[in-house]
Amino acid sequence: MSPTPLRLLQKALAGGSEVPAAADGWIPTAIRKHFLRLLDGTLPFSFHYQPIVDLRRAIVVGYEALARFPREIGLPPDQCIALATQHGIGPALECAIFSKALSARVHLPRNCFLTINVSPTFLLSEHWLQVLPALGNLDGIVVEITEQDQIQDYDEMRRRLEAIRALGASIAVDDMGSGYASLKHVMELKPNFVKLDRFFVDGCHRERSKAMFIEMIGTAAGHLDAWIIAEGVEAATELDELMRLGIPLAQGYYLGRPDAEMKALPADKSIHALAETTTLARYTDFCHTCNSRQEATALMAINGKLDLVAVVDQWNRPVEFIDRHTLADVRFLTHGMKAQLASLPVEVLQRALTRSLASRFDPIAVVDEFGTFRGAIRVDRLMTSVLESMKVQDAGI
Repeated sequence: MSPTPLRLLQKALAGGSEVPAAADGWIPTAIRKHFLRLLDGTLPFSFHYQPIVDLRRAIVVGYEALARFPREIGLPPDQCIALATQHGIGPALECAIFSKALSARVHLPRNCFLTINVSPTFLLSEHWLQVLPALGNLDGIVVEITEQDQIQDYDEMRRRLEAIRALGASIAVDDMGSGYASLKHVMELKPNFVKLDRFFVDGCHRERSKAMFIEMIGTAAGHLDAWIIAEGVEAATELDELMRLGIPLAQGYYLGRPDAEMKALPADKSIHALAETTTLARYTDFCHTCNSRQEATALMAINGKLDLVAVVDQWNRPVEFIDRHTLADVRFLTHGMKAQLASLPVEVLQRALTRSLASRFDPIAVVDEFGTFRGAIRVDRLMTSVLESMKVQDAGI
């Protein structure tokens, strides 16, 4: 009995060779038939959702949408997409996957985001340009750029990512530390999330070199206002080490397996959320917001006691501060510092004090995991509070 086309394909892929071509072309025809059925919906596929957990609050804040193809395909999604690309329909298949995953947003629990994987090839294709106008508002969506191929044109990729951000979506870079990923890659794309490759998470509590790498990436991401998501957490000991290193977000089998439903964090998991007093929430003050500089300036002119107003965009993300300074009168702080709400106060203070002397004590915009403006921090107040906290700790109180 002759082997099926998919068996031959699996064998070829396992050996790392090109797909064997038959003289009569029957193998490509069989493959294309399955792929076209995926595209037209006659061979339906589904998704499973793996939770992404906020380690400081011990709650699920997001889910990764993972495609699940029917038995007839016989290949994992990443190999299936790679094979479809060889036959010229990779972007079309990714377009179908992205569109279907996007429809699952209606099932998202409140205050959660959904990450959807896309390849650089798809984002730079004509298929993406054709589907983009029909996407509408992408609030709550994180477009996760995979590492299956290189980015040849960073300028064009940045333009396309800006168009995605303009619709309200966030950007993630997958598998930091593996494949083509590098700090240069992260700096070029300036993602909102950086997903740490599971290689560095595996055994990080035993191997100091892995812990040091995680710490280094966490520091670099913090300076870029990006959140680290540690992938592949499979043991409580790994989770404890990630929390010790201050990693804010994680996913993996220990925290929750992919499931057809978007489930909450299992109650039996050993996750101890840090007290809110250890984060910026304690030091964040209310701040009036406006949608334009003109509106903010007018508000300050009416209210002489108002010394700080934040200008936010249509998704309530901070754009600039309007500050009434005792010496410099009204100032427009366009390129100010941002800090994540879950950040440790001492780390934020260290970052603030490394700024130039002229801006060292400028206010800090505090944002949540979605980039939404949550308030402002005055550096002098933060410094006083951190020093007092250190004195209490030294005294053993």
